Amino acid sequence: MNNVNLIGYLGKDFEVGTTNSGRVYAKNSLAITKRWKNERGNEESSTTWIPIVLFGKSAESASTHIKKGSQFACSGELSSNQYQDEDGNTRTMLTVIVSKFYWLGKKDKDDNGTQNQQVPPKEPNIDYQNTNIDEETQVF
Repeated sequence: MNNVNLIGYLGKDFEVGTTNSGRVYAKNSLAITKRWKNERGNEESSTTWIPIVLFGKSAESASTHIKKGSQFACSGELSSNQYQDEDGNTRTMLTVIVSKFYWLGKKDKDDNGTQNQQVPPKEPNIDYQNTNIDEETQVF
């Protein structure tokens, strides 16, 4: 079984494209931050960026209505893609092919009921140039 469920924040607006056969896709990265207290009681955090891709009507809807910084929940499957980097090394990129998604909003409320915007850390430079989108296998 290959099933992934994620909740995080979008690092940018969706990048929209079309496959060779004309099918619309939208790609983005989801910031998922883990927080904990260290041995001194200080809060620490670590953010992982997960590349995601949607196809068809889901891609059209998400790219039109959901923007950078929005909290986003999704379910899908993990897909891998191998490519050669500029030094000739073989690299593997994991991506979530989204089958269902939910927009959870852009802002959270704090304990006082006021709006707090959760802003993810700056998205790293993910090398999308060396990834392929294949409509048949939906590999990103």
